[in-house]
Amino acid sequence: MMVGIFHARHSYVKFTKSQVQEKEKELKRDYKMLKEARKQSGVDWDEIRCMIQADEHLWDELTISFGSRINKFKSKPFPLFNL
Repeated sequence: MMVGIFHARHSYVKFTKSQVQEKEKELKRDYKMLKEARKQSGVDWDEIRCMIQADEHLWDELTISFGSRINKFKSKPFPLFNL
């Protein structure tokens, strides 16, 4: 059903059910990771840019806590966070 709705909204692309499911899992992982990272002391959230803001030494701590996956959010926003 989700794939059908997605294709109805975006008729110019075609994804398989497994591709849509994998993207959903990725977005949920990223959301949970960012939600926990925002709770860390010294970490701020920029509502306008939808990005984590932290000093370099805090990024090192976040990398230790959450793995290297969080490093992409140093320069990449996550505008879907509030949705």
